[in-house]
Amino acid sequence: MKRNTKHRLPKLVRFLALHMLWGFTFGCAFVLALIWTDFLGVGSLLARDESGIATFLLFFQTSLTFGGVAMGVAVMNLRDDGP
Repeated sequence: MKRNTKHRLPKLVRFLALHMLWGFTFGCAFVLALIWTDFLGVGSLLARDESGIATFLLFFQTSLTFGGVAMGVAVMNLRDDGP
């Protein structure tokens, strides 16, 4: 008898991870749009930063926020299959 050796994450964990990934994607796209359009001088300010720490922090914090919001919206939109 052959056992299934492929381990999968639980359904709800995959659900949350997928929505977090979408939030990270939208967060990165948002920051790229801010830098590309140089909204309020953000792009030129980040261009002067030699270490890149400010750019990293802006990407990370914005993506984390968008990911959290995407997960929250997804959880709040779950249907209740109860009575």
